[in-house]
Amino acid sequence: MKFIKGALFGAVVALLFAPKSGKETRGDISKMMNEKKDMANDYASMAKGKSEEVSHAASEATENIKITLAKTAQDLKEQLHSASEDIKSEAVSASEDVKSTTKQAANDVSKEVDKASNNSNNN
Repeated sequence: MKFIKGALFGAVVALLFAPKSGKETRGDISKMMNEKKDMANDYASMAKGKSEEVSHAASEATENIKITLAKTAQDLKEQLHSASEDIKSEAVSASEDVKSTTKQAANDVSKEVDKASNNSNNN
């Protein structure tokens, strides 16, 4: 913007000191102002277009991030559920193993006691 203002100022000063009649100079100034105004409008339109592109890209990126986060959260939830089920299954299996081992040990002790008792009675 400073460049455009500087160019306009320089052009106006050059025209004011040019050896032309006032009417010609005013016409040249008016023509140059219209050209610079059109150029500024073109730059404004380009800036607006770029701004809309950046806004659209940011909106898409935000939406993609939301989708990715939602999917990641769902994946984590599923993994936690699966891990929980695995732990539960392992706990049940371990409990059954302990129960079975305890019964076997009780039977073995009972047999040993009976055996010892029989040996004691026989002696």
